[in-house]
This record gives sequence, C-alpha cells and structure tokens, in this order.
Amino acid sequence: MTRILTREEFAQQFLDFEHTTWKLEVRDRYNISGEREEFEYWLRTGDTSLEEKHARTSTWHRNVRDARRAGKLWQRVRVVSEPLSDYIRWEHAATRFNQESGEDIRWLPRHHPSVERLPQRDFWLFDSRWVCVLHFDEDDVPYEYEIIDDPAIVARHCQWRDIAWHYAIPHRGYDPTLKKRFTA
Repeated sequence: MTRILTREEFAQQFLDFEHTTWKLEVRDRYNISGEREEFEYWLRTGDTSLEEKHARTSTWHRNVRDARRAGKLWQRVRVVSEPLSDYIRWEHAATRFNQESGEDIRWLPRHHPSVERLPQRDFWLFDSRWVCVLHFDEDDVPYEYEIIDDPAIVARHCQWRDIAWHYAIPHRGYDPTLKKRFTA
C-alpha cells in the first residue's frame, strides 16, 4: 500500500517505530525553514553554537535521546558530492550534535562505485517494515511524504540500506577535505 502522509503523520513515524529507523540522504542541499537561522549564522561565522543550543532543546534531538534510551537505533547515510556544498559542510560541522543525541551518521562520497546501485531519492526505513519516501520541490523544500509498506518494495529499500551502510564512512573517519578516496 502507498499513501501520502501529512506532516503530522510523518512526524508520528518517529514515535511509532519499534526498533530501527534508517535514512538515506542523497541531496547536496536541503531548504528546511527550521534550519535557516543556524545555517546562515554558520555561513557567516563558522560557529556551530546556535546549532548546539538548538540540539539541547529541539523536539528532534529529544526524540532521538528518548528512543536511544529505550534501545532503539537511529542511523543515516549521507551520499555527498565532493567538494562538499556549503550546506553539507554545515551538516558535517553540526553532525556531532546529532551523534551526541544518539544518531549514527555516516558519509558516502557520491563518486564511490556503490552509489550507482542506490536510488537518487531520500527515504526513511522504519523497522525494515515500511518506507517513507521524501519528495522535494525545485527549491529543495520537502513537500510530500509517501509511505510504502509493500513487502517487495520494502525489501528493495532494505537492500539499498545494506549497500549504503556497508560502504559508508563513520562520521569520525570522514574527512571532507581529503581528495578522492575511491576509484571505480
């Protein structure tokens, strides 16, 4: 079954999952209104203190901390172009706050051969039972959340997760200033 979720229903997915949530990110830019202030401040100053303050009080980070305390896993892989876009450089600088909350975030350079086997769309995979595909407009704003629970489609997303996770570099080991690490 496939259906479109409201924002509220999408947010509820992060409370309803039982064991694992995993995300594939493939965009070099996201236009998220709630991040704009921190991102623009970082662009001007290189300082992540606003993001640090936000991480202490945000619903997202609180949900991650609560889920981790309950034994749930939060993981994501970011497929990135090198050199990194300004937005992804900011994400890299601020990733430690997500990790401190309990997320395991890894990086996969877009030129790695495994990326050819991955879809070119963002998705969340919940408990390996349902998928939420994120749709974006031409200005990189998410506008639609498509939930899919067809077992064959979910299984394919699980395969993509396994490929990405296998080759992705843990955050602490990923230095975006290095030149190409992989050759085809």
